[in-house]
Amino acid sequence: MDFVLIKSESKQALAGNRLMFLIAILVTVFISGALSGIAGLGILISPVLSAGLFFIGTDLLERKKFDFNRLFDLFKDLNHAIKVIAVYLLVNLIIIGGLFLLIVPGVIWGLKYSQAVYIMIENPETDIMQALRSSGEMMNGYKADLFVFHLSFIGHFILGVLTLGIYFLYFIPYYQIAQYNYYFHLKKVTNPVSNNNKHTNDDFIIDQKDYQI
Repeated sequence: MDFVLIKSESKQALAGNRLMFLIAILVTVFISGALSGIAGLGILISPVLSAGLFFIGTDLLERKKFDFNRLFDLFKDLNHAIKVIAVYLLVNLIIIGGLFLLIVPGVIWGLKYSQAVYIMIENPETDIMQALRSSGEMMNGYKADLFVFHLSFIGHFILGVLTLGIYFLYFIPYYQIAQYNYYFHLKKVTNPVSNNNKHTNDDFIIDQKDYQI
C-alpha cells in the first residue's frame, strides 16, 4: 500500500475540517463515557457513534461538506446499528481471547478483523459473520502491511506523550481519517463482500492461516 498517498489524501481531506472533526470525535468520547456507567450503555453507543465518524470521514475524503448530523446517521436504522454493535463486540472478544492465549495471536487476529466494522457500516445488508469473513479475506497478505502502517505514526504518538496529550488533539483526527483511507485503498485491490457471498463448510472465524502475517 502507498502510505505516502494515503496520508497525503487524509491531510487534504482535513484541510479546513480538522477542528470540526476533532469536535465530532470529542462528542463521541464524551457521550460514550457519560453513558458507560448506565448498565454499560456506553459500550453499545460507542460503535454506533463511531460509525457516524466513519460517515463523516468518508464525506471528507470524497471532498464533501462537513455535516455534523452524519454522526447520528446510524440511529435512523436500528437493524443496521445492531449489526455494527455485534461485529464490534465480536471483534473485541476475539482479540481479547487471543491476548489471553498469547500476545501474538491477539495482535494477528486484531489485524485480520480490523476492517470488519468498516465493512459492516458500508454494507447494511451484509450479515454479521460475513463481515468478519470478508475482513479476513480483505486482510489476507496485508496484515504485516497494516501493522507497519500503524507503526509509521509512532513519532506522532511519542510527541503526544511528550506534550502531555496536547498534540493528540491535533493528531487524532488525522490518524482516524488515515485509517479510513487505508481501508478504502485496500478495498480497491480486494472485493471483500462479493468474494464471501457463498458460505461453505470451511467458513470458520479463526483458522490456521491466522498465525501467518
